[in-house]
Amino acid sequence: MSKTMFLFRSNLRILEGYHKYTNLEDFKLKCWDFYLLFPLWLLENDYFDEVVIWRLQPKKFQGDIIFNLPDGKKYIQRWIKSFQEIFKYSKPSLSFFRGGFSEYDHITKQNPEFFGTKLYLGAGKRVTPQYGGIYDKILVESEEELKNIKNSIPFYKTTNPNIFKPLNLDKIYDICWSCNFTQIRHKGQEFFISSISKSPFLKSLKIIHTGNKYEVGKELCKKYNVTNIEFVGWLDRYELNKTLNQSKVGIVTSNKEDGCPRISSEILMSGTPLNLRKQTRLLDYYKGGVVRFEDSKISKVVNMVLDNYNKYSKDVLKSIKDELSFEKICKKNMDLWTKNNC
Repeated sequence: MSKTMFLFRSNLRILEGYHKYTNLEDFKLKCWDFYLLFPLWLLENDYFDEVVIWRLQPKKFQGDIIFNLPDGKKYIQRWIKSFQEIFKYSKPSLSFFRGGFSEYDHITKQNPEFFGTKLYLGAGKRVTPQYGGIYDKILVESEEELKNIKNSIPFYKTTNPNIFKPLNLDKIYDICWSCNFTQIRHKGQEFFISSISKSPFLKSLKIIHTGNKYEVGKELCKKYNVTNIEFVGWLDRYELNKTLNQSKVGIVTSNKEDGCPRISSEILMSGTPLNLRKQTRLLDYYKGGVVRFEDSKISKVVNMVLDNYNKYSKDVLKSIKDELSFEKICKKNMDLWTKNNC
């Protein structure tokens, strides 16, 4: 009997950049979204016979994208006008709901048996179901949530190793800081810029920012009289990897309202040590090359990592091999699911 996995990726009615890849090999090389690459790995390793990614139909609808794998396996990206249409299709054996959106809760309440084993991975304030949804396991991305949320298991992420990888480039910047200013409530931008303004050491560093709406960052710099951040705007993932490789350290300053930022694993997979704000979500499994800091000690900790750059650089390269490889992260998740009867 064939096994099907559903992934509910988003309730957004937009096309993402990776939807232009309609050839399987292009998709595997260039897609940066771990949530889409992980189910493909599950297909290729015989955990499922079919994967269906569900998205809501955008205005410019391009039609479903179907990748045919050996042995008749299919990877399908399918768009529908409403998640209510799901019930017209055959039942899956497992459903993975990413994002914690209200529509997911409504359909799982309506017919919980239809979806097989139901795994929930929320984000931010929706780390647990907020609208009465029915799920078998809650996937979480921090130790605090693993400890405090009933019926939870960890979920591990990495990124596409064809995009994010060490390049052995000369270091131009002390810190690479990558975050979008459209998400200013979550990413800790004002915290970081204000911290720089109070620290002669941080003011002495060469910092590069990548991400959208950089004009907002420039205004914050004027407010706090910070002049050592170079804003280069949004970069594609290959350019971001290059910039990370030109930096001694990557920093993530997200607060508790953010989910587990994808940039954390992108920094590490590029071979760059990571300075991580203590309240930012990331499971303790990611150890090599990761140094957390309390808000009040950001200057001291960044200074320590830069002073010991060679050590932390070796640590993160070892971590890529031992812990963060795409194969190992996917298998770690699947072993957990199997152990928990998912």
